[in-house]
Amino acid sequence: MGENKHIEELSAFTKKHIKDIEIETPSIDFTANIMETILKEEKTSVYKATPLISKKVWFVLASILAVSVLYVSKGASLNWLKVPEIKMDYLSNIQFPNFFEGFTISHTVLYTSFLFTVMIFIQIYVLKNHFTKHLNS
Repeated sequence: MGENKHIEELSAFTKKHIKDIEIETPSIDFTANIMETILKEEKTSVYKATPLISKKVWFVLASILAVSVLYVSKGASLNWLKVPEIKMDYLSNIQFPNFFEGFTISHTVLYTSFLFTVMIFIQIYVLKNHFTKHLNS
């Protein structure tokens, strides 16, 4: 019974003080202000994707690849580029009898794998640009 009296006193106390509190109303532009704040936050928190490998590094890698292909395709006729000879005599001691004998790859498979690789890189480039534009707008 003592608990009910205590609850009634608290109820009377809260009713008295709630009547004294003024009801606050938001300003006329409250919703517009909130939306502006949200839009500003969205624009500032957009993640800017940066490539893991910069364009300079890609250029250096492409140059190294081009020089390597040029060197291999020209063979020993490149007199201006002196590369030390590497002794690989120990490789002749390793023998795989009939390992690659009879193993041939047709030209169609080579062309297909080359075109497949090129198309994959084109798709990566196109999709990267698509998602970059989509995320930045």
